Amino acid sequence: MIRISRDHVICSFSRRHPPVATVEPGTEICFETWDTRTGSIQSEQDSLVLPSPNGPNPATGPIFVRGAEPGDSLVVEILDIRVAERAFTGVKPDRGVLKHMIQRARTKMVDIRNGEAVFTEQIRFAIRPMIGTIGTAPADRDVGNLHPGPHGGNMDHNDVRVGGRVHLPVFVPGGLLALGDVHASMGDGEISIIALEVCGEVCVRVDLLQAENIQRPWIEFPEAWITTGDGPTLDDAIRVAGEDMARLLQRRLGLSVEDAYMLISIRGDVRISQCAEPSVVATTARIVMPVL
Repeated sequence: MIRISRDHVICSFSRRHPPVATVEPGTEICFETWDTRTGSIQSEQDSLVLPSPNGPNPATGPIFVRGAEPGDSLVVEILDIRVAERAFTGVKPDRGVLKHMIQRARTKMVDIRNGEAVFTEQIRFAIRPMIGTIGTAPADRDVGNLHPGPHGGNMDHNDVRVGGRVHLPVFVPGGLLALGDVHASMGDGEISIIALEVCGEVCVRVDLLQAENIQRPWIEFPEAWITTGDGPTLDDAIRVAGEDMARLLQRRLGLSVEDAYMLISIRGDVRISQCAEPSVVATTARIVMPVL
């Protein structure tokens, strides 16, 4: 397994970033990752109002996968996510679904002990680590790490977790994979726009699937297929995820579009991923379909 230091940080997905490593398909990689504020939040006196030192959601990479060409997919199998012993969260008066209820910014530090988040000494819960930002380089533009899109990016799906195989479209030779923005825990919707933000280490296996010709990322588990969507409203995000699920079911099961649509409606689950601040960050949603 090769290790990529968190010193190799990018804050946009772009074909202009030189790769920090070139790997063969099937290589296992351990990415060291910063939290969303590049480690600048160390106490409850550190303000979340100040700008992030390197921009939001710094990602580690990018990685060039030998043989990857446009039309192919990188299949990133998430083997392990390890998080630091201390994380932060908070609220800001001008951000999130409940911003009208918040009068001042507040930072909260949360210890991670034996796989639990210690919110208070009385309130503890099991962490559920996930990757907030993961993607490949777009073909014709730079996309900041705050934003999701067909390349992946800041999707904030709770199903980007251990055991998942994330299919990412390749738009440029080598794909240029990067990931970061690990959360020790995030509620679906992330309604304050801040999760339990933490530094971490993400171990993956990167495979190459030639000529999959997908238009957007999707996530594969033995028991479920998950498609993703984003847009200025939840309606838009759900529609995009639904269109992609219909295409996936047509491709995988040989269904007509009508049968695919019916099957999604009677068995697929629509889940909100990110809905905190659509004027700043596009909403994201996913559709979870059991493997039938």
